[in-house]
Amino acid sequence: MLNTWLERGLKLDMKTTIVATGITQQANNFDYGVHVLYIITKMIEAEKNGKLLEYLEKGGLPVEWGTADIVANYRQEVRDLFISLVESDT
Repeated sequence: MLNTWLERGLKLDMKTTIVATGITQQANNFDYGVHVLYIITKMIEAEKNGKLLEYLEKGGLPVEWGTADIVANYRQEVRDLFISLVESDT
């Protein structure tokens, strides 16, 4: 889906690989989804600000997007949002 969005929306040739060099990988068996959500969120924000194509042309995504502390904070934000949504339905 990401490739389709990039091909259609940014008119990119997807023979190029998107590289996220230096971004922290999960250190456990449960943070994969949080990492993916966070990076996709950052890519969408960058696209809205007209920066995504610039990052991709430079060959990668910013390293600071994936530090362990940032992803841990994002995990907490997602958890808090989920809990508030569940509580607002009750």
